[in-house]
Amino acid sequence: MMLLLLFTAPFFGLCYYVAAVQSALPPRRWALLGCLFGPAVLPLFMAKRRWSLVCARGMKYCLWHA
Repeated sequence: MMLLLLFTAPFFGLCYYVAAVQSALPPRRWALLGCLFGPAVLPLFMAKRRWSLVCARGMKYCLWHA
């Protein structure tokens, strides 16, 4: 079990790093969180990404998803 965690930690760190760069969030912080906590950080990452989008566009901007 420990071996599995040891091998998947860099994978999740890399995934969060790439997603953070694409979302204009601090990549090193999210890569570290991804390495430490793995997929458990995903809800926090999505909320932060959404909040940064709202802050950039403003509260009155309507974003419709089909």
